[in-house]
Amino acid sequence: MSPYSQPLSVPLPRNLRTLATGLSLVASLTACSLAPSVSPDVTPTAQTTPTETTSDEATLIGTYQEGYDLGYEHGSTTGARAGAGFLSERTEEYREGYDAGYTTGKDEAEAATKNPVTSFGTPMEWEDGLTLTVTNDGYFTPSEWAAVGDFPTYLSFTFTVTNGTSTTWTSSGYTQVTSAGAAGDEVYDSDQGYGGAPTAPVLPGQSITWKQGFGVADPADLTMNVSLDWDHVDVVYTTLEDAWTF
Repeated sequence: MSPYSQPLSVPLPRNLRTLATGLSLVASLTACSLAPSVSPDVTPTAQTTPTETTSDEATLIGTYQEGYDLGYEHGSTTGARAGAGFLSERTEEYREGYDAGYTTGKDEAEAATKNPVTSFGTPMEWEDGLTLTVTNDGYFTPSEWAAVGDFPTYLSFTFTVTNGTSTTWTSSGYTQVTSAGAAGDEVYDSDQGYGGAPTAPVLPGQSITWKQGFGVADPADLTMNVSLDWDHVDVVYTTLEDAWTF
């Protein structure tokens, strides 16, 4: 046999032999679970853990369902009651309330439109806070140059308005007097301060006072209608006690 018929056996370099020996040792230890397996150095990918359903959410769902069931049951029960008898009873109650309210409102409205009748010197106060007082101050003699009709008696009256409302008040009305079945006549006497009702504005919380004089036929039979403005009902002052309403 030729010496070259056998495979060549080339000895490994020393460094390679050492590396091979190390790898063989690691493989043996790994197989025996004595050393951790070598894995690639790769950063793990973050994973999102599914959020579990909390007890609060379950409670809300349960509460909603309970409320729905209760509401449905209540609605069904109420609806079942709304039969002919139920509706008839409710209709009767409504009608009685309507009639009572209508009658009360009608009476109050009619009373509010009636002119209150009172005596001189008695204050008249409206619901909004405006107050009027008219006093009969007795006889007076007009001046020589006064504008006045021919009457046997002339009476002086003092008017006081207190503005208890929340807005400014201004007089825009009139005053009429009747005596013994005849119309009286207003006296305009600048020398004595008789010039009709003032038109100056009166602020909330303030008062205004003025005088007016009238010629009358009989001071014992006297009726005066005072209209302050369009927003307040007229007031009637009279010496006839039987006519007083307050």
